[in-house]
Amino acid sequence: MPHKTANHSVHIVLGTAGFGSAKDPQAKFNDATSATPLLDLFRSHGHTELDTARAYPVGAGGTAEELLGRLEVGSWATVNSKVKSWIPHAHRKEGIEKSVADSLEALNVDKVHIMFLHAPDRTTPFEETCRAMDAAHREGKFERFGLSNFTAEEVDEVVAICEKEGFVKPTAYQAKYSIIARGSEEDLFPVLRKHGISFHAYSPSAAGFFSGNVTRESVNSSGSRWDSETLLGKVYQGDYFKDEIFAAATRVKKSAEAVGLTGHGVALRWTLYHSLLRAEHGDAIIVGCSSLAQMEQNLEYIEQGPLPKNLVEEMGQVWESVKATAPSYHK
Repeated sequence: MPHKTANHSVHIVLGTAGFGSAKDPQAKFNDATSATPLLDLFRSHGHTELDTARAYPVGAGGTAEELLGRLEVGSWATVNSKVKSWIPHAHRKEGIEKSVADSLEALNVDKVHIMFLHAPDRTTPFEETCRAMDAAHREGKFERFGLSNFTAEEVDEVVAICEKEGFVKPTAYQAKYSIIARGSEEDLFPVLRKHGISFHAYSPSAAGFFSGNVTRESVNSSGSRWDSETLLGKVYQGDYFKDEIFAAATRVKKSAEAVGLTGHGVALRWTLYHSLLRAEHGDAIIVGCSSLAQMEQNLEYIEQGPLPKNLVEEMGQVWESVKATAPSYHK
């Protein structure tokens, strides 16, 4: 019997950065045996949109898409992916063509819903990148063009290029957004709304930072997303390992527990129900996990609805306490 779905219209998207080869210890879903129950659980709650990338998992890029392809998720899911980025000249014409083609082949689909540029390639003229994305769009390889981790000014620049040249314009944008990562509200959100671009929030619970399990001493075990021996762990520690943010996480956890909730649950529910995300703009949150039980818990939190008013007000105070040192929404 299907589970009750959450009382909201902001899209819930399953993040698959933890899918793929066991060569990456941070990839927890390595095959059909581990991944299928997670996908079935997600579907049973009424959600059918998946987020992946050519770079996933970070330590074995491409293998997340390959696993999803073997599982034939394209037969039932709306699949979004991201082109290979993060290296100089990745967004040259040839790089875009190869990355898009490789993603479609790995995913075993003819097209994806949204194809994002995973991060800006500032070594390649944006016009060349946009021209290549437009060509792929005209060939039917994706339905929507997306940006991720670009500055607000760069979003304006990309849209202007696309309008001038008659290219497909971006209609989706992806970045981190949570109680302690709200820098996008001041300069990015107005730009997105001006151009009719939806916002897809990743790390809506700050990668589990409010669970109470993340400390400077506990994070470096092999396989932890926070492990400083990995690229992803270095990124997470750079974003969040600051005294003000640790203090904020403790405050969120204690405030949540005082009313019988969890810090992690409060973080998810704040991003979904009390942030600037709006259903009418097609906005979404991307929810990941490292185990089936964790996803069950995440979906349960999501379905609990809005937070008590006094807790929402306190989360506003938490943001003010970390605003000066908060992680940036762009790269």
